[in-house]
Amino acid sequence: MSRRHWPRLSSLLLLLCGPSALAQWEPEPPPTEPTTAMAQEELPLDGESEVHSQVASFAITKLRDSPAVVTSMTGEEIRNSGARDLMDVLLQTPGFFFGVDTQGSVGPGFRGLWGYEGKVLLVVDGKELNEQLYSTMQLGNELPVELIERIEVVRGPGSVIYGGNAELAVINVITRGVQGSTDLMVSGTYGQLAKSYGRRGLTLSGRKVFESAPGLSVFASASMGQGQRGDGELRDFFGNTAEMGGNTRLNPTTVQAGVGYKDLQLSVMYQRYATSALIGFDEVLETPLASNFESFHAELSNRFRPSERLEIIPRFNLTISEPFRDSDRGSEFYYEKQVMRLRGRTMARWAALDYLQLTGGVDVASDHGKLKGPANVGLQTPFGDEGALSVSYLNVAGFVEAFSENPIATVVAGARYENHSDFGGSFVPRLVLLRAFGPFSAKALFSRAFRAPGIENISLGADVRPERTTVYELEGTLRFGDNHALSANAFDVGVSDPIIYSYDAVANEEVYRNLGRLGSRGIELDYHIKGSWGRAALSYSFYAPSGRNDVEDYQVPGHSKAFTGMPTHKASLSGSVKVMPWLSVNPTAVLVGRRFAVDVPDERGNSPVEELPTQLLLNLYVRAENVGTQGLEIGAGVYNLLGTNFRIAQPYNGGNAPMPVFSREFLVKLTYLFDPGMMEQP
Repeated sequence: MSRRHWPRLSSLLLLLCGPSALAQWEPEPPPTEPTTAMAQEELPLDGESEVHSQVASFAITKLRDSPAVVTSMTGEEIRNSGARDLMDVLLQTPGFFFGVDTQGSVGPGFRGLWGYEGKVLLVVDGKELNEQLYSTMQLGNELPVELIERIEVVRGPGSVIYGGNAELAVINVITRGVQGSTDLMVSGTYGQLAKSYGRRGLTLSGRKVFESAPGLSVFASASMGQGQRGDGELRDFFGNTAEMGGNTRLNPTTVQAGVGYKDLQLSVMYQRYATSALIGFDEVLETPLASNFESFHAELSNRFRPSERLEIIPRFNLTISEPFRDSDRGSEFYYEKQVMRLRGRTMARWAALDYLQLTGGVDVASDHGKLKGPANVGLQTPFGDEGALSVSYLNVAGFVEAFSENPIATVVAGARYENHSDFGGSFVPRLVLLRAFGPFSAKALFSRAFRAPGIENISLGADVRPERTTVYELEGTLRFGDNHALSANAFDVGVSDPIIYSYDAVANEEVYRNLGRLGSRGIELDYHIKGSWGRAALSYSFYAPSGRNDVEDYQVPGHSKAFTGMPTHKASLSGSVKVMPWLSVNPTAVLVGRRFAVDVPDERGNSPVEELPTQLLLNLYVRAENVGTQGLEIGAGVYNLLGTNFRIAQPYNGGNAPMPVFSREFLVKLTYLFDPGMMEQP
């Protein structure tokens, strides 16, 4: 691996990193990234030879050499696939599936384990978007995909790098930001379901590079949309039904802006995600339930280089969030709480030797939660047993990493220690070995991770402490050239003292507790091929319970080899075929194995089980570029072409019946990119 150049990175990497440490640190002019589809096609598979990342390490590595199992998807691939949101992207990613939870929310499961609360971390341009009350992330029409330049998914623990919300996986989204050329983009989308609109939205984005002031650039974007979870029939376990069309809104508003001057970067992001659902905890509602998620994120970062072999990167973050907000004080679901997080991080990277990089730093976060309305109304309760109207916590962490590249093997060893003012300390180490043998490369990974309780986990729990995870992974990749690769990995995940949620419908109380053990074991296959004709990708995931899975809420009666709500098998096939240089046809097929929905125990202690069959989702998207004029793009697609009645279940026996998602949708999209640099080209 060569690290002798300062790569031109995305905006996220500019905030985090500098030159490589394993070579002489002498900055060179950054290479120019390809800006046309043809230039993208000339790159090797996924553009990996030119893409560098820090998604899984403090060191800058080529994505293929990252010390983790990583799946990446470029903006070009996302646009070709016609992906409408993160759910479409993750459905094609090995290991990921989805589950429904209280108040109609949808979150990720990973390798059979429910990851909605604090186990899977979502990062957008360096900003961690998991809210701080329950640590959840919401999926479904959540982000404007038109702005995404790249998605990198760490299919494995990331606690050493990111802390207590990255126990199982990390989703790193890089959008159009301050880095790039002067341009202007506008995009409009409309999707139609059988009984109502599916989604409609408008996105604007612009960047300006000031040639008169080298190093100065600004960017801004705004996106407004409306969407529906689906238009199927929702049926609860009591037999009640309701039509989802028009009653399950997913309305996002996202505004981003930033300015950069050389290494000094300031960026902000505002997001409002307005949703409604037809189910609260277990029973269909007479009128839709509104839940709003509102957040503001700001980040200031810089980079200092006291010497050729040492750089220091400070970062300061402010986050204000109000998740699950229902401001109707007459509603049984009334809830208004706010969290403010102030966070400061400093990282120092030292190239001690040509083959050894040492990284260390500190991470300090202060959380303050408060009630914005009356307590003991609806779902709004005070914090803890003493009835506090506000709480404050302090979390202090230190981390180290050694990255050594030598002829025998690349070795990455790191650790993180965190101390929280309420539940104490957490220590997680990591060791990774990487070795290449000609066209074959291998990775052996050992990691420990943890999930830190959120503010409401602490408030509603009895002495809740972090859950602990141990992961072993082996990955092998065989490359048949730059445009042809097959990867396989085997993994074993064990979770001790998982934080378990339960709801007492009679007492109307939520409860969190540490209980038992969970485990997952399996294999994942990933095959990619690319040529002048286009590209194709095939993946397969198998995961099953392993070890001592003794948490009753996550067991399927009569099916000890299955996870509640999660499939044991998943396969996906995606392709992009260039019919003409400007026209591509892009089919996607996802086969999902059977799942089981488990109801709460009845009066005899038996838990009714509903089996959801193996199902196929088939999408087709056609994309035409430079239609009539440079920069004008038209896309049209049909999703769930077969009209499959596709439902997702609650991944524990919490009383939620399966909910229809991925309804058949017809969609059109128009995008225009005005790039003066492209206009000047012959």
